[in-house]
Amino acid sequence: MADDESSSTSDESLDVKSVKFDPMKALYSRKIDLSSTRAPIYDNVSKFEAVMSGLSGQMKKNVQTTAAKQGECSRQRFLPHQEPVAGRKTTGGRGWSIEGRNVLAKMQKTFGPLGMLHGYMENRTRVKVYTRNARGIRGHVEAYVAAFDKHWNLALEDCFEVWTRKAKRKAPALGTPNGVKTKEDAAPKVVVRKIEGKKETLERHVPQMLLRGEQVAIIVKIN
Repeated sequence: MADDESSSTSDESLDVKSVKFDPMKALYSRKIDLSSTRAPIYDNVSKFEAVMSGLSGQMKKNVQTTAAKQGECSRQRFLPHQEPVAGRKTTGGRGWSIEGRNVLAKMQKTFGPLGMLHGYMENRTRVKVYTRNARGIRGHVEAYVAAFDKHWNLALEDCFEVWTRKAKRKAPALGTPNGVKTKEDAAPKVVVRKIEGKKETLERHVPQMLLRGEQVAIIVKIN
């Protein structure tokens, strides 16, 4: 009698339609054969119940209707002339060409102070660029402008630079062994013009220089 009760209980725990169905036991049981290998797979039990009760199709329709309403609401926020316009890349005519988007092309269409700087560059007019440091004016550079951009970054040629700094206490080396070239020989030669108290004024000539715009204080034309 006990064996019959245990077998009936086991059958009920493996019966999907039974209230006593044990899914964990059925998962590892060898007594249950899959009805079809092509049976649909669901993410969770709620989705399975929705499909069995016929609510899945209704839920999809509701989601599509809600999305359509949201799209209509977003379109109704703007007037017809306020809708976004798709951009177009032109390769000629009045628009900017892709090949012309560089510093050299933009320099020709500058106005105001940058336009005057472009005139100095075209006419090969020598200018004096005053540079600054964290506390004030550092010095100046007399040169020809080769190129520039809207951030006042300057490419200069034939540069004569003068600047001040704290005087160094260390005495320079008297010389180097014969036949030995140092990095200082390749660099532009720096000449000390004068020494006033704890400051010294230096100058040097540089063939080319790239000056960052944040270091530019003022640019003056040299007559």
